[in-house]
Amino acid sequence: MTGENIASRLDGLRIGILHHDRTRIVRRGYLIELMADLWQARGADVVDIIGTDTRVPVDLLLLHVDLSVVPEAYRRFAEEHPCVLNSSAVDIRKRSYLDDLVGREDVSSGPVIVKSNLNHAGLPERLLAAPRSGLGRLTAGIGRRIRRRLGLVDEIRFKSDYEIFPDRESVPARRFEDGSVVQRFRPERRDGEFVLREYYFLGDVEVLSMEIGSDPVLTTGRQVEHRIASPPPEVRAVRDRLNLDYGKIDFACPEGDVVVYDANKCVGVRADPGEPTRRIASALSRGIDAVVRA
Repeated sequence: MTGENIASRLDGLRIGILHHDRTRIVRRGYLIELMADLWQARGADVVDIIGTDTRVPVDLLLLHVDLSVVPEAYRRFAEEHPCVLNSSAVDIRKRSYLDDLVGREDVSSGPVIVKSNLNHAGLPERLLAAPRSGLGRLTAGIGRRIRRRLGLVDEIRFKSDYEIFPDRESVPARRFEDGSVVQRFRPERRDGEFVLREYYFLGDVEVLSMEIGSDPVLTTGRQVEHRIASPPPEVRAVRDRLNLDYGKIDFACPEGDVVVYDANKCVGVRADPGEPTRRIASALSRGIDAVVRA
């Protein structure tokens, strides 16, 4: 073991991760799982706190409630701890940070994309909703499919439901009434494919990643760049606006401009994260050091 590794031990540190009381997956499927493993390998004790009924003594708490708006009970619970990450990151709905939204009365602005105001199309909210019985879920699913076929409902339930239109006038009127957000669509292109830039951060550690893929909406491309670096000022301003200590912001740089797409405080990963994601987690996990020193 090198001297650097010895100096970076976290022995005696107890880190708590606060989850919603109806979560079923805790760390699994989130970047925090990879970082927690790394912290434990360095000697820290990482504990999961499910709900707010029991106060668990910890040195550092990460508020990891995967909802666009954190319920007041979790905010108050977090405030009882001396050191909290994301304690003030309690509202990441897109209207709170996107500056290039298009309204019903705006003049034509070129291509636009219609997306959910909630993070990840509101999927976390649905996963944490009060569970229905098996019959209730079946009935609701059948009813939704029937209404969709009759043209009575057209919900945005997944990111794959986001729609791109040639201009504001082409957007159905209901999209300005159902809580959706309409944003100018200004993608960054490279060799005919779409570019997605990702800004990961924890404390003072910042990682920039770039993916390229054929889909203009879904982030399923191949990683072509990964480096420890700071983001453009416009992206950092969104982090500051949302009071994020930990998270990820998706953006692009078309023709020298900066366009922010999305912000997340509970970063998800694929079932098999892959080496690029593991490298990001390894770098990001070091962000805990400055927090501990402070």
